[in-house]
Amino acid sequence: MLKNRLDTQSIEALLDKRETERVEFKRARNALPDNLWETYSAFCNTDGGHIVLGVVEADDNTCRIEGVTDPHRLITDFWNTANNGEKVSYSIFFNHYVYTVDISGKTVVVIEVPRAPREVKPVYIGEDVFRGAFRRNGEGDYHCTREAVESMIRDKSPQTVDYRIIDDMIVSELDAETVRRYRTRFNQLKEGHSWQYLPDDEFLTKIGAARLDEKRVVRPTLAGLLCFGDFVQIAGHLPTYFLDYRERVGGEGRWNDRVYSGDGYWSGNIYDFYFRIYYRITSEVKTPFSIGEDGMTRVEETPVHKAIRELVANALIHADYNGCRGIVIERHGGELSFSNPGTFRISKEVAIAGGTSDCRNSLVFNIFSLVNIGERSGMGLSNLFELWRRNGIEKPKLVESFEPERITLHVDGSILLQKGDNKLEGNAEGDNKGGDNRAEVEDKVEDKVEDKVDNKSEVDNKIDNITSGGDNKQGGNRTEVEDKVEDKSERRSLKDLPASCRQVLGAISRDGTLTHPALAAKLGLSQAGIAKAIAILIKERYIIRQGSRKTGHWEVLP
Repeated sequence: MLKNRLDTQSIEALLDKRETERVEFKRARNALPDNLWETYSAFCNTDGGHIVLGVVEADDNTCRIEGVTDPHRLITDFWNTANNGEKVSYSIFFNHYVYTVDISGKTVVVIEVPRAPREVKPVYIGEDVFRGAFRRNGEGDYHCTREAVESMIRDKSPQTVDYRIIDDMIVSELDAETVRRYRTRFNQLKEGHSWQYLPDDEFLTKIGAARLDEKRVVRPTLAGLLCFGDFVQIAGHLPTYFLDYRERVGGEGRWNDRVYSGDGYWSGNIYDFYFRIYYRITSEVKTPFSIGEDGMTRVEETPVHKAIRELVANALIHADYNGCRGIVIERHGGELSFSNPGTFRISKEVAIAGGTSDCRNSLVFNIFSLVNIGERSGMGLSNLFELWRRNGIEKPKLVESFEPERITLHVDGSILLQKGDNKLEGNAEGDNKGGDNRAEVEDKVEDKVEDKVDNKSEVDNKIDNITSGGDNKQGGNRTEVEDKVEDKSERRSLKDLPASCRQVLGAISRDGTLTHPALAAKLGLSQAGIAKAIAILIKERYIIRQGSRKTGHWEVLP
């Protein structure tokens, strides 16, 4: 049922506004108007609305109550037609959705049309779904495009589209580095799990990234392709696929930072995109020094970190990858926006209220949640709105549009820059049992790093010893390096590192082949400064060297 049942006062107030996206007036003195069913279809396929019968638009464009002569017969005629499957594909079921209201001695009939469940969309009139489906746009009804109808048909299926097998690929064609990074994170989070030692094809099948086809060949699912494929492979099956992050500090003009799926510097899949974007957005979030409940572990995440994690994850998990314009995430000054193709599978109000989850890509959801990305309870949006409310920040603006189908969330980003010494409402504050504040901890770490890093050659030697392959007697092989990395369960938050570290990490994430001199020239830093930043990033497990110093490359760790 719609949120507000119309009464005399509300109808009179609406007369001044005339028709809106969710209210339609129609003259129906003696019979149901022919175009009633177009509006019915449009409200069902959009966000619901009220149809008021017995209102006429005068020559001066004002609306006035005319009333209906026989409301009982009109209501009977409505139900007879609504329940005729040859006329309308779906009928609202409850009598209390249709009722009369008396206004100044005249009677109008109100029909409440709810947003139709996705399982019955598109609601259409006649026998041709592509000609008989309508949607609401402003004050009018319009024919749905073929793409919109196909999108609603896809959403009807009880099995989400990402279950589809990619029948012209095998799992070994997926991006091996992304699979390895995912498995490393999985093993760190689920130590001792029975899937930990499975071969890749079996592991990917377990998490939903692969399935057996009819010939018993293990092939990627669409979810596996999205999470572990490369851009060329993904775009070959989803021609409109595109991921785009844009960041501009102030003013107009060029973006200060941009990451997009087709730039050729990285895989272009949604799993890698998540980490590249999350760390960029949260790099300036202040984390007050806090000790966890165990009295030993520093708390690295605030509720803001968790909210941003959900925002990025939701855009990727709930997108319609057959839709147009791709996923666009922007940071412009103090505002963040997250926009993805597709509409809500539940109403916007239910999504914000929380507790109900209806995921468009359930296998992608599963793959992400297994490594602690994504909220399974359906409370992501609800928690976001509550966090912003408790901190006195402007409520996020959630917009659902239908031509083309998109969901866009605009967020006041000022919460990202709140000072660390201000207690953020809802933040995980500890008692500082360790006795040091954040600045003192940073100073101690920096002193230790400076003691160990005296000059470039010393750093380079240490890097070679740690990261080179079998040609370095002290280096060990890649597995040994990974073991050392995985043994260290904690690392400092990126925002707690020197600015030079963030600059170097950003450059390496775009091009892992950059040398010390190239980084120095690109970033305007000294080679000694580059060496120091790299040493810190290695120590804190943000990067690792694959191969030798001369022929290898840097890899950004998840």
